[in-house]
Amino acid sequence: MLTIVREIRTERAILGRLFLNGQMVCYTLENAAKAVPCGMYRVKNSRSPKFKRELPLIYNGNVPASRGIRIHVGNTVASSSGCILVGMGRDVKQDFITESRLAETMVTMICRNVDRLVICEEG
Repeated sequence: MLTIVREIRTERAILGRLFLNGQMVCYTLENAAKAVPCGMYRVKNSRSPKFKRELPLIYNGNVPASRGIRIHVGNTVASSSGCILVGMGRDVKQDFITESRLAETMVTMICRNVDRLVICEEG
């Protein structure tokens, strides 16, 4: 199972870590104003019409698949309209993540074999 643990909340961003079965995979960055609620989500890869490539799609009873919440590349909250950005490094003071393409590729491959995602606050 994948788990996002939200660690730091600023005025604009939510920074966290993504874990697979308890092992850290990468960092996450979300737009604080548009972040999905904490909870259990289904995750499945599908072709994104916007990005024109295979990406993980997350959804549940409260957040429908049609909303199009994806896990994808991006370095700042400006790249997220509610989606979860992933990166291999981060700068907490600047609300910034790095090496996003590498992290997206890795997470997309993982999501070919994982169908659940939990999003929770640290603590």
